[in-house]
Amino acid sequence: MRSRRGTRLARPGVSGSSMLGAANKVLMLGWELPPRFAGGVGIVCGALTRALARRGLDVTYLMPQADPQAPGRGVRVIGADRVATLGVASPLHSYASSAPPVRVPGEAVPPDGTPLYGANLLEAVERFSAAAVDSVVDEGVDFDVIHAHDWTTFPAGALLRHSSGKPLVAHVHITEFDKSGGAHADPRVFAIEQAGMCAADLVVTVSRRIAETCISRYGVDPSRIRVVYNGVDADRDDRGPGLPLRPLVLFLGRVTLQKGPEYFLRAAQRVLELEPDAHFVLAGTGDQLPRMVETAAELGLGRRVLFPGFVDRDRAAELYASADVFVMPSVSEPFGIVPLEAMDRGVPVIVSRQSGVSELLRNALKVDFWDVEDLAGKIVAALRYPSLSHHLRDAGREEVGRMSWDAVAEQVQRIYQEVARA
Repeated sequence: MRSRRGTRLARPGVSGSSMLGAANKVLMLGWELPPRFAGGVGIVCGALTRALARRGLDVTYLMPQADPQAPGRGVRVIGADRVATLGVASPLHSYASSAPPVRVPGEAVPPDGTPLYGANLLEAVERFSAAAVDSVVDEGVDFDVIHAHDWTTFPAGALLRHSSGKPLVAHVHITEFDKSGGAHADPRVFAIEQAGMCAADLVVTVSRRIAETCISRYGVDPSRIRVVYNGVDADRDDRGPGLPLRPLVLFLGRVTLQKGPEYFLRAAQRVLELEPDAHFVLAGTGDQLPRMVETAAELGLGRRVLFPGFVDRDRAAELYASADVFVMPSVSEPFGIVPLEAMDRGVPVIVSRQSGVSELLRNALKVDFWDVEDLAGKIVAALRYPSLSHHLRDAGREEVGRMSWDAVAEQVQRIYQEVARA
């Protein structure tokens, strides 16, 4: 079964007739996976693979560098390790780690502040694509369907589809347009995204918002798109009392233009005029963090805003335990898992209407990211009115309790069966 790029892979032990409708063995392609990840897509991939395995599917996860800690029983992780060690200086970086690590006084240091796969992401993507077929053959992987996550794995997915004849599902978590707030796209990445969507048998998007972008910007036929919202893993273990600050308003995410941190700070200024005892936490790192520290000072927010920098999962849980309101004022957000985590913890949530998760949520307050007055007013309302706060806490927690990854995996399995039958 030795094969190299450009030749068709054998299908061990599977005849053409028995392939009809079979989709129990999944070759999943991803760029990262906990504990080795840089952004939300890695968390999503980890949760989805575990949920698919719980449904009895045989999942093999191919990534540029495998971690010895597999995400769970029934999931095998292999890696094209030849790719992971290669990197050449380049102006293009991953959106999940789009700038050198940012440090501010008192900031916690991430476990590993270095980029996952070197400086030149485009070159790493090309090398991963070239090595993927060889890695699958060398490991003797048998699969019925290929599931590729985001543009970094689309070229590898297309090559594997060509070599094996097995159907390809392209999962779009974010597009180049979302990274810039919809204004523009790097033409090199755009071309890779478009080619991957074109090569796929079906395209899965994490929201209707992303589906519309795939249709209008990338020319994908609407009949080939399936929307599958992300889920959340319930995690309500008590991690202590949190910060002794009340009331507290929380922002947690990458500190980039896409996430709208400046709107959070400008709303904080307005809130303090009405609620002078309020405190604010802007947690996370990103290329805009130094500018946000300066903005807070310029707005006179002083000691009312804390910048803890990078926070791990345990620290994030402590912040949820401290928060009276969680705010996600994203300029452009394909989905947004963090609000689900906050709601699962019983925190009232405010999200921008420019986020994919706003399509899904019924028990969250919604604003346009640019409307600082409306955002400030809704923060004040959630702080002042116990009946509103209690409703958002209780109804929100019940709502996200129905958004399990097991339910998401069921939808994804139906998509596998659909492409296998076709």
